[in-house]
Amino acid sequence: MTRKILIGLALVFALSCNKDNDDDSIRQEKGNVWLSGGLAFCAEQIHLDNGDTLIVNIEDVISFTSGDRVRVKYKELGINESCIPGIDCEIVDIEKIE
Repeated sequence: MTRKILIGLALVFALSCNKDNDDDSIRQEKGNVWLSGGLAFCAEQIHLDNGDTLIVNIEDVISFTSGDRVRVKYKELGINESCIPGIDCEIVDIEKIE
């Protein structure tokens, strides 16, 4: 009997724990890909319709050309001190739109 009560309490405790949800920090916006063509830091960006500028890795946008319209899902990593007012981000999903 005591064992059932302890298992029940453990189950209630496990279900009541606060679970972190990383999806809360994922944002989605539309914008234009901007590629400078150079090797400089901050050379690959996405200029969002809301006025923000995302600083992205070349691997995330290599299949796009400068000026392509995209819908991007991303996580903000912080303000890029070298590319102010750029936002460092991790691209979760990116797709070309018309």
